[in-house]
Amino acid sequence: MPQRKAPRKPGAALVIEGDCARPTAFTHYDLGQVHEYYQVDDIAKLDQRLEGKAVRLRKLIDLVGPGFHAKYLTVESEDGKFSASLPLEETMRTALVVYEKKGKPLDREDGGPVRFIIPYFPDKCANVKGAVHMVLSEEPGRDTRPSNAKEHDALHAAEKAKS
Repeated sequence: MPQRKAPRKPGAALVIEGDCARPTAFTHYDLGQVHEYYQVDDIAKLDQRLEGKAVRLRKLIDLVGPGFHAKYLTVESEDGKFSASLPLEETMRTALVVYEKKGKPLDREDGGPVRFIIPYFPDKCANVKGAVHMVLSEEPGRDTRPSNAKEHDALHAAEKAKS
C-alpha cells in the first residue's frame, strides 16, 4: 500500500500517516474527544513518575485504519532528533499518548505537545517526548535509540544536563 499523508490541520498535536486508510492530524481537542473507555485520566496510576491524561494508542490506530501490511510504528519527535521504530501489534497493546496535564495541553517542558509512553516496557528509550508524527509501515522505520549501554548513558546524561 502506498504511504498516505494526513491533511495538515492547524493546531495539530499528532499526525498519524503511512500505511493506513485514513491518515489523520489530531488536535488536542480531537484527542480529548476519543471515547472515555480509551482515556486514562491519571497516568500516575500506571507509572508514578508521570502525570497527566492520555488516550490509548490502540484506539488512535483503529481510527486511522491500519493497512494489512502495517507491521511497524515509527514515532518521531518534534525536533526530528529522536525516533523509535517498534512492532505495531506489540506496541499498541499498552502504549499511551499523553496529551494533557492539569486540564491543559501538555507543555513542551513536560514532553508535549504529546508524549508517547509504553508503561512497563523494558526499553525506556522507546518512550518519545515531543512526539508529533507517527508512521505505520511494513518495514522498520528510522530508529535513533541508543544501540548500546554507552550510547544510552550518554543520551540520558545529556538530558539531565538540560534540566
